[in-house]
Amino acid sequence: MVAKQRYLYHLLLLAALGAYVINLVQEGIELSNIAEQKKENLRKRQLMDERFLAITKSVWPECVRQKLTAEDCKAFIDQEIYDLFTDKDRYVRSIIMGKRHKTDTTYNAMSILMNDNDMVVGRDGDGLIYYDFTWDGSGTLATEEQQTELPPIAAMEPDASLTEIGLEPGTVATIPPIDPIEPATTEAEATPTDPADPAVTDDVVPYDDDVILEEPPLIVFDEVIEGVSGATVDEFIAEETSQTVDGGGTTTDTTAPIAGGVLTGSTAENTSEGDAKIEAALAELAASGGEVEAAGERTIEPIDCSGLTGENCCLLIKLKVRDSDTNGKAIQCTLNYEETTSKKTYWRNLRGKKVHIFANHNGLVSKNPQIVGDWPKKLEGAEFESW
Repeated sequence: MVAKQRYLYHLLLLAALGAYVINLVQEGIELSNIAEQKKENLRKRQLMDERFLAITKSVWPECVRQKLTAEDCKAFIDQEIYDLFTDKDRYVRSIIMGKRHKTDTTYNAMSILMNDNDMVVGRDGDGLIYYDFTWDGSGTLATEEQQTELPPIAAMEPDASLTEIGLEPGTVATIPPIDPIEPATTEAEATPTDPADPAVTDDVVPYDDDVILEEPPLIVFDEVIEGVSGATVDEFIAEETSQTVDGGGTTTDTTAPIAGGVLTGSTAENTSEGDAKIEAALAELAASGGEVEAAGERTIEPIDCSGLTGENCCLLIKLKVRDSDTNGKAIQCTLNYEETTSKKTYWRNLRGKKVHIFANHNGLVSKNPQIVGDWPKKLEGAEFESW
């Protein structure tokens, strides 16, 4: 009897143990299924996040947060664009926007920012123009040859002429104008460029249909024109003073430009206050007997160009900085448009979207890189891999 009871007890114990094992196995299977489901859901979420990121990502704060160099940041962004972006956006290029250095080829040029009417606004909107470095003066007057060695010219207004810089119309390739009326009809098939390829060094700002005119406000050259010979200070003054307009203002229509960057037309006029600044500079020059600054390093003070056209601002700069530097360079000017102008918007959107990566003097990213611009309209035959 006792043996039978022990037998039954063992059977019950085995049955309970078997049930416990089965339950553990079932729970293990359920946990495994749950884990697999979670993994699958995570994969789906990651895929959705990647697709969403490819559509919505336009800023890369990682570069600043991780204190990346501009080069490392560019490699990171290029890889993300290559892996995540779709359609035309796979052809977005990243550009490192570095600080100016005194070793740059155009170190001797002062940048003159204008509004859409070619009047000087300056970087702070007050008409003041700054030179970024110290000037290593030679103590001698800049020669005519040095005065006429202009910085490269990248664009011109429609009423300007290539003959002003010694070229014939049709001899310089230009970027096709944006047509805001007709939408894109066909797009060339192309393979996205590998992210290791160098970026196209063009800039862009947000695209806005409202500021794109039916008649292009600028003619932009496919490549900058270098080696342009401009007007000397005396030639520019002689040509300008022979032209007066109603109200006493002056208009610039010289046989050669005095500045690089943009070749402007002949419609902009100085205000009376602007003309007074030119007259004061000429009077100061006459009173000094044409003397130039002594040799040595010096700081060029900000020059007030409010009320002046871009070219007349350059004239004022050259009247104030008349000596060459120790490298045999005269002071020069580059005309450009302020970022919010319609001309600048038009110009920079000719080549579509870009990512701007801003680098400081140490080569580190100084602020969050971001996409600027948009793809122009009417892109028949566009080869996006070259944009």
